[in-house]
Amino acid sequence: MTPLLDGLVKIHARYAPWISLALGVLASSLSKRGVDFAPKAVAIVALAWLLPLAVSRWLHPPASSVPERKIHRFLRTASPTLTVLLYKNVLFFAVPIWFGSANLRSINIVVPLCFAAMALFTCFAQHYRTMVLEQPRVRVLWTAVVLFAALVPATAVIAFVSPRTAIASAALVSSALAWTALAPGESLFSRRGLRSAAQVSLPVAALLAFVAPVFPPVPLVCHDCGVGTAIVKRALAGRAKSFARGTARLYAWFEVTLPKRDRQQVAYQWYHEGVPVGGRVRATVEGGRKEGFRTSSAYVAPAIGSWRVDLLTAESSQLIGRTYFEVGTE
Repeated sequence: MTPLLDGLVKIHARYAPWISLALGVLASSLSKRGVDFAPKAVAIVALAWLLPLAVSRWLHPPASSVPERKIHRFLRTASPTLTVLLYKNVLFFAVPIWFGSANLRSINIVVPLCFAAMALFTCFAQHYRTMVLEQPRVRVLWTAVVLFAALVPATAVIAFVSPRTAIASAALVSSALAWTALAPGESLFSRRGLRSAAQVSLPVAALLAFVAPVFPPVPLVCHDCGVGTAIVKRALAGRAKSFARGTARLYAWFEVTLPKRDRQQVAYQWYHEGVPVGGRVRATVEGGRKEGFRTSSAYVAPAIGSWRVDLLTAESSQLIGRTYFEVGTE
């Protein structure tokens, strides 16, 4: 590694991941239009996949007796290093997107916590290198997970598909590319190779689609929710955490954002003392509004006790938002 590249790597390793994390947090917290920036992260990941392939094809190491041009040696040396750095930045940038769609009191918080643990692990350079970068199979699986984390929001932004479809599509592409990186070179793009890739990627995609309810509904984000006694000009009125016995009607209200021009079916589920009551009430939310899409569901004459209202994706039952309230005895 040249002194210049070595210096850039040291600076990048110290500061760039945290800059990427800060930018991801800022974008997630300030953008009410969803995650329209997600395709940029996928573009970076695609570059990280293609760069070493291109370099290895066009810049072969010279014979021992042939001197190599400095620019060629620099590119061959810098390519794998740059790939590692790109993946590290994408992971730090993707973590806030996943946290933005997760709920702290739901199992779906586990997924962004795992991504966050991976991102933090990359900061321990020596362990990251010996346990991931120097282990070819582990490295491929690691990069496939990073690609999946970036592809899920990007697929939703570009194709306007449901969260479950985005998860299945991202899993299909990520697992197929991982197989491509691990499979013997002579089998690539042959009939046997394509069949083998399908045997790996299709079950992975089907499995993740099946367990979609444990994933956050990226890129849907619930910015605010609550329960009140009325809806006035799409805003919640009489908001509270507890209500008197005999309250005639209560409204569960959610403010949701999703990508521009996107429409998603959602469903409300009310719970009394942890038991579902009534059927699921479906609604449609739309993306692109600066103030978010505000939607609500009403319940007549709620009984005394503890209540919860979940807003879910209609297709896959992924939790978008959750609010709690009490109906007292007074």
